[in-house]
Amino acid sequence: MKTSNFVLKFFLFLLIAGFSSAAFAVEEKTEYHLFKNPENYGLLIFPKGAASRELEEFIGTLDFIPVASGNAVMRFGEKKENMTKMMPLEVQEKHGIKKFIILQILAAKKGILVGIYEQQYGLTLPPTIYKLEDIKKNIPKTLDLFRDQDGQRKT
Repeated sequence: MKTSNFVLKFFLFLLIAGFSSAAFAVEEKTEYHLFKNPENYGLLIFPKGAASRELEEFIGTLDFIPVASGNAVMRFGEKKENMTKMMPLEVQEKHGIKKFIILQILAAKKGILVGIYEQQYGLTLPPTIYKLEDIKKNIPKTLDLFRDQDGQRKT
């Protein structure tokens, strides 16, 4: 009887301790790295430091320069339909960025998830996991769509 009482109390202690630690658990912070081009389009990568050298070099060829980094926050798109991690709204406004591409680098280099943020369509988050070669083909196309919307297509 004594042993079962002890086991029950020990089990209850573990259960309460588990719930307490879960209640006080702090969400792990994810850092972002924000790039901006002369047209005020943005490219946001998270987690910071996860991009390959090849991806960073490619970003540079598109005239993007690093402008900010910090803790990512969960935000909705303009239409409040989708949500993902990105830079705080204050950072977006400070740099005058209205349209941007989000690249989430997956763990173990399994690929990249892409999001598109702009006013007309809100936040688009396709479920496809892309490889770097696909990203290198599609980022210029997305930038051209932004330019078409803004009436400033490059020739």
